[in-house]
Amino acid sequence: MSSISEELNYMAMVKAVILTISVLLVVVSISLAQQVSLFDSDGEARAYIDFEEEASIFSWDGTPVAFLENDGGEIAVIGFNGRFLGWYEDGIIYDKNGYAVGAREDAINMMTKMERMKSMKKMTPMRPMTPMTPMKPMWKNNNILN
Repeated sequence: MSSISEELNYMAMVKAVILTISVLLVVVSISLAQQVSLFDSDGEARAYIDFEEEASIFSWDGTPVAFLENDGGEIAVIGFNGRFLGWYEDGIIYDKNGYAVGAREDAINMMTKMERMKSMKKMTPMRPMTPMTPMKPMWKNNNILN
């Protein structure tokens, strides 16, 4: 009888450990999903979008440089200086001329380097009034999209 009891206790303990690990994995994946790394044409992570900071874009050293703004169905990239910088579409950031200048890892077909440790985020400034978004140019093919 005691061996059956011990086996049932062991099985309950294994289930508890598996459940705990599963919960931890879900929590970690949810917290990581709030920040999306942006890679340059060399496959280096240079910036990231922090969706918990109202879709603010930070350089890897923690400096807030821009933010995403939904402008009538298009997502514009606006600098904290108030200037229009480009668009964010399908995980790719395009500049004003239509060149891809950064992208999520899953949006491009290239090898990316291992991400370095991020620096502490600096304080996000107040958002300026956003300028009118210009018409999108044709997207141009460059190193990020290859």
